[in-house]
Amino acid sequence: MNLTPLHNPMWESAYDVPSLCRSQCAKIEADSRMILTTPEIYEFRRIIIIGCGDSYAAGLSMKPAMEHLTGLPVEVLPAMHVARYSDPAVFGKPGSTLVMAVSNSGAVARVAEAVQRAGNYGCLTLAITGNPESKLAKAAKKRVPIQIPPFAAGGANGVRSYLISMLSLLLVAIRIGEVKCRYMMTDSEAYRRAVCNYADAFEKILPQLDEQMWQLAVQTREKELFDFAGSGGNLGTAWFSHAKIVECTGDAAIFSDLEAWNHMNCFFRPIDKRVIMVNANGAGPDRSRALECLESMTHIRGTVFVVTDDADMPLPEPAVRILIPKAEYDWLAPLLNYLPISLYSGYLCELKGETYGRSGQPDWSFIAGTRILTESEIVMI
Repeated sequence: MNLTPLHNPMWESAYDVPSLCRSQCAKIEADSRMILTTPEIYEFRRIIIIGCGDSYAAGLSMKPAMEHLTGLPVEVLPAMHVARYSDPAVFGKPGSTLVMAVSNSGAVARVAEAVQRAGNYGCLTLAITGNPESKLAKAAKKRVPIQIPPFAAGGANGVRSYLISMLSLLLVAIRIGEVKCRYMMTDSEAYRRAVCNYADAFEKILPQLDEQMWQLAVQTREKELFDFAGSGGNLGTAWFSHAKIVECTGDAAIFSDLEAWNHMNCFFRPIDKRVIMVNANGAGPDRSRALECLESMTHIRGTVFVVTDDADMPLPEPAVRILIPKAEYDWLAPLLNYLPISLYSGYLCELKGETYGRSGQPDWSFIAGTRILTESEIVMI
């Protein structure tokens, strides 16, 4: 099937992600390897990840991986909470908390404010940003110097930068675990190799996945409510997915943990205008609960999609299986399992006749140029 007429920036970005993942894995690892010293790493008792928007979702996606690799508790907090609401006791004694702040541009005022406040209370602050002259880079004590290669289709849709944010968090965590002797250097190399293997597998399946997402977009172009669910790192995928629908189509979208879905999202209407999408790994700890939830979801007259790496997962009718490659480690899956929704939301944007991010529309003129995010007053509390 010829999809050329509906190729769009989301499509272009999704197809670039596997090669970007492979090339940046080695580069980010080399550039970040010595950022944290051995004495600093041994002082850490917890990690806090902060960000806004997609950067916040990146933290949610990598939380289980980072806890597994570092052996430390990892908390993912909105930048606003850390900047204005966190009690000073949360930061612990000086040097005991690593605060990792994610922002590709480094220009978002609230992230820089949160980092400055955490630093004032003795946290070791590490910025993951591509701009060394940004507010964030100047506020943090250290920086992972990411550089996302220029891209003809542009980078405003977040598909490529989201990968780099997650990859940076993951590679720093691998290094921390290695220094703490939680595993051997050969294991660290195996983890990094697994990242590239996962990218290879996704690259091979993308054309097939693309065809399926196009067909699903055509079938659901009239839907108005998009409901995403996942647990563990897949909660981050759900967050990112709901954000792309809102940005691409302007339709109502929500995300939730699988357990929370049964407490609230099950009550949504109109059910005939609704798409439910679940991320469920075949070997994930949440497998049994995911299957129970899917029984409830398919009872509703909405459309149910299941993104899974398990061809044999027993899905109830009429749920649609979206089969993706299996990562070598369950906690690695969120690094790339967001690509189906990236393709899907781009096609929906085109089919619905929308413009990404409401570009050029008068009612949304206040978001042009990101001034509302970058020029906000910074306050120290």
